[in-house]
Amino acid sequence: MNAESASKRSEGKPDVPTEAAQWLRARRSVGMGYFWFYAAIGALMPFIALYYRELGFSGVQVGVLTALPSLGMALFGPLWGAVSDSLAIHRWVLCGSLALAGVIAFSTSQATAFAPMLVLIGLLAFASVPVAPLLDSYGMTVGDRTERSYGSLRVWGSVGYMASVLIVGRLMGDDVSALLLVAHGGFLALALLSVRRLPALGERRAMPLLGGLRAIAGNRPIILLLLVAYLISSGAAVMNIYLGIHIEDIGGTATLIGLAFAVSAASELPIIAFGGWFLRRLGAVRLVALAISVYAVRLAGFSVITAPEWLLPIQSLHGLSYGAFLMASVTLAHHLAGREHAAMAQALLTAMSFGFGSITGSIVGGAVLDQIGTAGLFRGAAILMIVVLGVLVAGNRLIGLDRRESVRADVRRGLA
Repeated sequence: MNAESASKRSEGKPDVPTEAAQWLRARRSVGMGYFWFYAAIGALMPFIALYYRELGFSGVQVGVLTALPSLGMALFGPLWGAVSDSLAIHRWVLCGSLALAGVIAFSTSQATAFAPMLVLIGLLAFASVPVAPLLDSYGMTVGDRTERSYGSLRVWGSVGYMASVLIVGRLMGDDVSALLLVAHGGFLALALLSVRRLPALGERRAMPLLGGLRAIAGNRPIILLLLVAYLISSGAAVMNIYLGIHIEDIGGTATLIGLAFAVSAASELPIIAFGGWFLRRLGAVRLVALAISVYAVRLAGFSVITAPEWLLPIQSLHGLSYGAFLMASVTLAHHLAGREHAAMAQALLTAMSFGFGSITGSIVGGAVLDQIGTAGLFRGAAILMIVVLGVLVAGNRLIGLDRRESVRADVRRGLA
């Protein structure tokens, strides 16, 4: 009788507890993956432009090198997303990318001339492209499966970033060094260890390679979102890439650069952790509008300060700009595209923001840096943000970013 009962139970729903436990473990893995991956970004991004200048590269060369990661996202992000969705190999692409990027980062720490640096940074950009959108795709899926918010997972990325910029900045002291590339590679290796046992995204089935791209191309709300993301990131890239140089120009050090970016990461924590609450209160479109407005204030503030002590108060606005836009845009992209095309949607969002947008900011900023300085760059970017706000308002009236019922329902449930 006991054996028969056990047999019946095994024929019933044996996978439910197992599947629930699997996704709970995945939640921890994704959280740690976010922590270490954004720790890797924190070790590199705030210091890399200043590191290039310390190596003796010109403003144009700095602009080209800082644009390469963005170029990789723009050119290869949608391709990686299409491959991951069409073959349903999200985990393998994620792990392979982290492993390859870590090896390249260690190799790049030995380069000092422009030509080898150009090649290695290009390879690093290609390898790193799929990581952020795939982590976001997993983050949204795990949030849905475990009834927890995406923000409660993504917040660990902000914690990792904050810790990294503080530690790496302190270790480098007054001058930047190749330590930032060594730390970048080491943190990528730890991210790989964290996500290596993630489950497959079971609801994703194999599909034609370009099927997701065709579906998204006909989705006007997503196209509007991608346009706004591109414009925002074009201005934000100027700040993200050239703020380190600006800090040095007004008398700051590498330690202050690390502290400034740590403050910005700390300001993200409440916005991202309680992203569902902000979305329910304001709605996704208003949250994007708030982010654009705060970006304009930050950029204008950076353009007028002449003393390092004013940096930290302005950086504390980072959460209401980048953090607010991150929560709104990732949620909109995921639900407007649907689960079958989620990786493609996140890849396109990353391509337009951290890809094409950052390319524009990097190259334009590098081209005029020597002529107008960082203060002039920030003034121009602030004006751009005002223009973007107008594009968002007009586009939302004509098309609507939040008309899909799935977006509204999921935001109301706090799953965003």
